[in-house]
Amino acid sequence: MDKVCRIPCVLLLAAAVSGNFQLQTQDTKQIAEVGSQTFLLCTLSSPQGLTELKVHWFRSLYHSTVFLLNNGKEDKERQSPEYSGRTTLRAPPGSGDLTLVLHNVTLSDTDMYHCFVENTTSKQYKEVVVELVVIGVGSVPVLRVSLQDYSIGVSFVTSDWFPSPEMHWEVDGGNVAADNQIIHNQSNGLFQLESKILLKGPSDGHVFGAVRHPVTGREVGLYMEIAPDIFPRLSSWMYAFTFSVVILAAGAILTIIYIWRQHNQNVDLHRSIETLSSEVAWRKAVMSPEYVTLSPETAHPELSVGPNLITLVNAPPDDPPLPSNSRFETERCCLGLPVLSTGCHYWEVEVGNCLEWAVGVASPEVRRRGHAYMFRPQEYIWCISRFVEDFKALDTQEAALPEVVGQLDRVGVYLNLSGPRQITFYGPRSWDALYTFDDVGKVRGRVLSVLPFFWLGRSGSSLRLVVGS
Repeated sequence: MDKVCRIPCVLLLAAAVSGNFQLQTQDTKQIAEVGSQTFLLCTLSSPQGLTELKVHWFRSLYHSTVFLLNNGKEDKERQSPEYSGRTTLRAPPGSGDLTLVLHNVTLSDTDMYHCFVENTTSKQYKEVVVELVVIGVGSVPVLRVSLQDYSIGVSFVTSDWFPSPEMHWEVDGGNVAADNQIIHNQSNGLFQLESKILLKGPSDGHVFGAVRHPVTGREVGLYMEIAPDIFPRLSSWMYAFTFSVVILAAGAILTIIYIWRQHNQNVDLHRSIETLSSEVAWRKAVMSPEYVTLSPETAHPELSVGPNLITLVNAPPDDPPLPSNSRFETERCCLGLPVLSTGCHYWEVEVGNCLEWAVGVASPEVRRRGHAYMFRPQEYIWCISRFVEDFKALDTQEAALPEVVGQLDRVGVYLNLSGPRQITFYGPRSWDALYTFDDVGKVRGRVLSVLPFFWLGRSGSSLRLVVGS
């Protein structure tokens, strides 16, 4: 008989030693308000002895300890500092209730919380996870009313929300959009909302503003009825004043438009006068060409100037010229006379079938010796040229002349130093403008006089100034 009784007793003892247990929670998600006290539920199905259980509440990471019960005693040394004095168990562990009480909840407490229970004897463990969502439910809203011009402004202000709330307005039963809405970040991490609408007249006297929490769906609203007498009204004098202002503004606009049109007409008139003046000056210069001659003492040693001082020939003179500071020694150039500093001037140069030539003006300061250089405004030269088959304007950037091959046997030079300081080259046969240089004689902020300029390349034959045409 004794042997028969021993078997159930041994089985019961084995079950007790094995320490089988289960953990469970009623809510896997808990919502708590900032500053409140919350409960993270965890229940042990088979209560154990305190010395056999290790109860470990931690956040997402195991070492982030929220509450630790080891060998029946609370271990505060391994507890994270931010939870010191803020966590307890709701009931003694022997009761099987391992629910964690978290006091003075803050926004930073939002996380996943693990209730980890281990039987230190059998080495069995169980775990449940509870998500904690921390919210701010907001303060009681305040309505503010103010006058703005001829409207009434109604502001809805509320603080201590998390996440940021949703706002809507109703005026006389219909939804309206806010005229201005601002959400501020508070120093404690919560949000303040300020929303404003403008009421135009007595028909907008019934106002309802409400704010809704995006997590809980809780809505807080205020209703206001504004008496019609509060809305500002315009007196008859104000209507008369407004009408007068509108009339004066219209008159001012019309006056400005009239003055603007007159100004544009004056500008167009001045432009027309300038154009006509330029045309008259050009025609006068063409009808009375400048008497231009060559300056032999400036001619390159390989060039000859005819006895009449109007022909430049690609051949050295019979008597070798004497060295002179005025003579071109590097480039095959020659200057002309007179010196031109003001007024309008016109002359023509016969180039015939010469294959290499340049015609224009140059400053008396043009370089005459040293290393080779390009004929450009930077070198105090403004000219057009022919290089065998290419006709070019030697500007800061070279520009091709119109198609003149086989037609350009004479070049007209028109120099206007009265105002715009331009030089324009023409084909006298057709009077087509070939190219125009601006700011002639202006170099590095200085205004210089100029002289007629000529160049003959080695493939050139001769140039001749046209006198009396």
